[in-house]
Amino acid sequence: MDHLLESYDGVLTLAALLVGAAALVLAVVIILDVRRLKRPFRGMAAVYEKRDAGQALEELLKGIDENREFLRVHSEEIKRILRLLAACYTATGLVKYNAFEDIGGMQSYSLCMLTREKNGYILTNLVGRTSTRGYALDVTDGKPSRNLSDEEKEAYDIAMRSLSPPEA
Repeated sequence: MDHLLESYDGVLTLAALLVGAAALVLAVVIILDVRRLKRPFRGMAAVYEKRDAGQALEELLKGIDENREFLRVHSEEIKRILRLLAACYTATGLVKYNAFEDIGGMQSYSLCMLTREKNGYILTNLVGRTSTRGYALDVTDGKPSRNLSDEEKEAYDIAMRSLSPPEA
């Protein structure tokens, strides 16, 4: 057996050196990973007036629990507010124009008001020299209740575009 070890002593030494070098590299990698993982906790401790990382983490987790409880307690109120917001007019389109040749000043208008669900109204007011006429029509699910004039269509298109998210 000694003769066998002596004949392979160079190979065994090289293998031991390689295993030792690999262990050293692995130890350095692990130390760097542990330092990287500790860094956010040190930052938390600094935020909480130089307390240790464990206390800072406990306080942050307590804050998360308090936020979760706040949302649980107020969830119905938040849902109610969201329902109210859904019914609000979030999109508008206004077009002013001269409805008649003998009247200037762009006093006639068509105004479209829509919710996020594309429900609302189009109001048109035509101003003439001796009379003023107003019209209102419903918009349900993005569909007007009657055919639109050019000005009403323009106001409707402006409102619909404002509902769409801007393209990136």
